[in-house]
Amino acid sequence: MKFVKTFTWVLAAACMAAVLPAQAAKQPNIVLITADDLGFDDLSIHGNSVVTTPHLDQLAKQSVQFSDFQVTPVCSTTRAALLTGRHHYKTGVSGVHGGRDFMKLDEVLVSQLLKENGYATGTWGKWHVGKTAGYYPWDRGFDDGYYAELYVHENSIGLHNGKAVKHNAWVSDVITKYAIDFIDDNKQQPFFAYLSFLAPHEPWLAPDQFVEPYRQKGLREPVAQLYGMISEMDHHIGRLMAYLDESGLADNTIVLFLSDNGPWFDSSNLGAMTQQEWQQRNPNQYNGNKGQAWQNGIKSPLFVRWQGQFPAGKVHHLTSVMDVVPTLLELTGTKRQVAQLPLDGGSFAASLQQPTQAKAIERPTPVMVASHDVIANKPLFNQWTPVDDVAKQAINPSEQWVAWRTEQYKLHQFPPMDRKGYPRPHQGYVLVDMKADPKERSNIYLKEPELAKRLTAELLEGYQAIIDSPDSYKPPVYQIALEQADVSVVNAFGPSATWGNTRSKAHTLSQLKQMGDGAMYDIHVHQAGRYKVYLKQRQAIAAAGMEVALKQGLQTLEHELDETELQLLGELELDSGPQKFSFELTGNQSMKHWASLDGLRRFFFVKVDSQAQPEDLPLPN
Repeated sequence: MKFVKTFTWVLAAACMAAVLPAQAAKQPNIVLITADDLGFDDLSIHGNSVVTTPHLDQLAKQSVQFSDFQVTPVCSTTRAALLTGRHHYKTGVSGVHGGRDFMKLDEVLVSQLLKENGYATGTWGKWHVGKTAGYYPWDRGFDDGYYAELYVHENSIGLHNGKAVKHNAWVSDVITKYAIDFIDDNKQQPFFAYLSFLAPHEPWLAPDQFVEPYRQKGLREPVAQLYGMISEMDHHIGRLMAYLDESGLADNTIVLFLSDNGPWFDSSNLGAMTQQEWQQRNPNQYNGNKGQAWQNGIKSPLFVRWQGQFPAGKVHHLTSVMDVVPTLLELTGTKRQVAQLPLDGGSFAASLQQPTQAKAIERPTPVMVASHDVIANKPLFNQWTPVDDVAKQAINPSEQWVAWRTEQYKLHQFPPMDRKGYPRPHQGYVLVDMKADPKERSNIYLKEPELAKRLTAELLEGYQAIIDSPDSYKPPVYQIALEQADVSVVNAFGPSATWGNTRSKAHTLSQLKQMGDGAMYDIHVHQAGRYKVYLKQRQAIAAAGMEVALKQGLQTLEHELDETELQLLGELELDSGPQKFSFELTGNQSMKHWASLDGLRRFFFVKVDSQAQPEDLPLPN
């Protein structure tokens, strides 16, 4: 067995040597840049005649460009796949917010692997794969991390290595400054710098200096602000590229740029784009938008530059966000020995070296483009409800909104048909030849019955395999007293199971209105002892008079809620290790007997023997 492992590693090293030139003896640095809700057509190099993106255009011209690179329809799912090389459902990330955006703690991130290989690691900006202790960037292989508050564009606030910070600067500027400072401090060793911009995610808002040129072009304020955000991000990426050049780091730094999903047409602060503005924003006229498996929802730019090593050019084979991790591991000679968590992506390192001779990537299975809105036949189930055992058993692969992508073909199951000109489904299916019809205008499902039958079977089997995986869709496990912390948090809106009338929302748990309505939470206690347990809620006045019970093992805390936001429920004696607790509505002494318990936000566990208070723990909103 030892011989087999040694031989495998030697063979892998030999393969890598065949890809990388002999002169690249030093481990390359890596700068990974992601945009947020940036469409493929949101760059002037891709045909947008209004937006100005000179620095990204220049980066593209210096890079290997991938014309068929796809991500997932929304942000959290893409980031989970980007950081692990695995399908997002398998990592526990099956949606955005609630508890569905927490990446399982046993997942192995590229940051951890690179750190083990001698890299300094840092990330700044949008995280969105976990927001309590154990799930933050600094818990997951990053030496330096700035968790930016979503979506505060002006005067950015957040957590820097666990401490609350405020900046008198726009968030794109803050992210870039953190990155440059980190690189400058660590340029004597290989570094992995992951810049995760919040632009141009709504609310659309940018500094006047970037917005005014678009106003002068006659654009309405929403569109001027949107394009101003893109131009501002482009400016700061230009700053970073200039720094790499001036510091002499560019020739040994691999730069990657991509977006997390396609564009969105509406902004909470300024309203929606008009149809004419949307058409102008999407000159290539791909179908769909963010949240959909049509190309405009998942087609992203991918630029990869390594000056002097990768010749500029274009690659046209299918490439997935899950392919990034195996590629970086190969390019850096980094080992990954995690047999129980196999990669779903394949390396495109060979395509970088010879883009004109690029061949299709070898990956374990075709790419499954899965929705953040899982369909389960459980009462009150929605996109934030935890996928507990009851919900998981109620998931039918044939009812899901999903797509199955091979090198040549893409099979949609129940695609949204919200605009004119989309191909008409046959029994819920649209089959597209992506080589002949990259804009997805024609359904060949009936013209290719054998192909349609085979791909449909593959799609359903592939989805069922994920359902059968014991860790897929796994909910958060909240860490109590991790690293001796005096205050620990459990998000009430991120339970592991719900029952009765309980309804999940993005940032609250709601609709507990009958006796027995409740939720279950998974915790891991790192330090046995006695803890005060607090409940924090919104809409607290409406909850006054409602009776609740928190049960952990044989212990029960009973409490009648008053009108205050933060309330002490009682004290628990906790053993160390994995445990569960439940929270239920047990009665209603309010005059409003018809009311429901809404706005549940968080539980705080505070060590009895400490002087700490719940407010001492800095948390994102």
